Amino acid sequence: MKGIQFIVNDQGQKTAVVIDLKQWGKEWETFYQTLCEDVPLDETWLHQSPFVEKLDEALEWNMNHPPQTSNLDELDMKVGHNE
Repeated sequence: MKGIQFIVNDQGQKTAVVIDLKQWGKEWETFYQTLCEDVPLDETWLHQSPFVEKLDEALEWNMNHPPQTSNLDELDMKVGHNE
């Protein structure tokens, strides 16, 4: 899915996510503010458009694209941090 990248471990399990804030910034702000609040969690925004459509699209994309692993040592050498 555009704007979302998963980081996976050696076993192919997703361990983190990187999101494009230009594309997903509004949703991220809502999510982050909710996490930081000391009040009971209001999750109604999760069930409202356009978030529902974006989430459905992300889930469908994820089902059709298996996790990929990266060799971090190899990537590090490519960007020149291992000199």
